[in-house]
Amino acid sequence: MLALLAGVLGAFVGTKLSKPAASDGNGLHALLHDNLKLTAQQDKSIASEEASFRTRRLVIERRVRSANAELAQAIRTTKRDGPEVQVAIDRVHEAMGEYQKETIAHVFRMRAVLRPEQAETFDQAVAYALTKDDH
Repeated sequence: MLALLAGVLGAFVGTKLSKPAASDGNGLHALLHDNLKLTAQQDKSIASEEASFRTRRLVIERRVRSANAELAQAIRTTKRDGPEVQVAIDRVHEAMGEYQKETIAHVFRMRAVLRPEQAETFDQAVAYALTKDDH
């Protein structure tokens, strides 16, 4: 039962973690490149930022997977919600928080190269992505 719980928790976290990347990779990417009429310099700057973010994101995603593995091990080992499990949960939250902070920093780095009218459209898309109901 505990192994099943750990697996479900890992799947849930993985799904939630990957959704922002998928939204950013598809919706915001399409908006930037298809709708905002970027200049060649803007396109170059954003492409560079996107490449850099992909590298940082992969590192953070490895940390999240590692933290999830530690949580699963703590659950298997202790078979109860004790201090070891709580420490492992804190590590998962820390890694996920790092992911979210880096994603938001990435959004602002892209926004910084936009003209004011482009930034307004971009801001609306970001707000929508953060508040839409996925159900």
